[in-house]
Parts: sequence; C-alpha cells; structure tokens
Amino acid sequence: MMEFEEMSAEDIAGVVRLFNELVYFIKNETKDEYFDFNTLSDTEVEMKLRDLAGKQGFITFVAKEAGNVIAFISGEVRECFLPISKVKKVGYISSAYVLPGYRNQHVLKNLEGLMLEYFRSQGLSYAELNVMTKNITGKRAWESLGYKTFREQMRKGI
Repeated sequence: MMEFEEMSAEDIAGVVRLFNELVYFIKNETKDEYFDFNTLSDTEVEMKLRDLAGKQGFITFVAKEAGNVIAFISGEVRECFLPISKVKKVGYISSAYVLPGYRNQHVLKNLEGLMLEYFRSQGLSYAELNVMTKNITGKRAWESLGYKTFREQMRKGI
C-alpha cells in the first residue's frame, strides 16, 4: 500500500536518489546545455536538501511503498515574479519526480494535492512551476493536472 506524507529525516536519502534520477532524466530527455554537468554528489545534494528542509516556507512530500521512497514533490512560498501584482506570494513547485514504474498511477496527483493543501494553508491562491521546453514527459504530466503556460522564459547564447 502506498503512503503519502511529509518528508522525514529518514526519507532524505531516498529523495536524494530520486532527485539525481530526475536531473539525469531531464539531461537525457532535453539535451539542454544547462544540464551539462559532472556527476552529482549525493552528499552535496543531501546537504542542500537538509538546509532547505529547515527553511521557512519550504516543504517536501514523499510517496512510499513498503517503506521505500518512490516519488517526491518539493515546493516553497515565493514572492510573485511581478512586484506590482496584487498577488504578493505564490506557491512554487521546485521539483518532483515519480519512478517510471509508478507513473500513470496518480502518484503525482496525490503528491500535488498535498502540496496544494500546504499552499492553501499558507494563504496562497496560485501554484507555479517551471518545466524545460523539451521535457515532454514533465510537460504532459503537469498539463494533465491542469497547469497551463502563462509566461515563457527565453535565452540567447552570447
């Protein structure tokens, strides 16, 4: 039976493993130069995650089966990108990953539901995220949950 809950200290190693799978997946799917990096150190990722875990407004939820982390979603409360907006703060989903064998089983939907509940508890009305243009798998997953493109970011090599 699958369990969905806030990440505990015991879950961090599992989330680190999945985070590394996520960035390698994006690297391979998009072939984007931003994801041209050397091997990620689990220790470095774990230190960053532990730092973020203690930060006000940051949260990670996990899905577990038989005690093993099979998916996660991380989010935080951020300032709205447009300072003149009446919307001052938004919920920002910074990363999420579901192991391939658990996709299309509503795992992301359940995790996103926990995240939206958290954002609502913080008085927020919007959830936002970024997805790489060539990350077709990610785009399809988020669109299936009702996310729509509302702005686009561009870049140019110089």
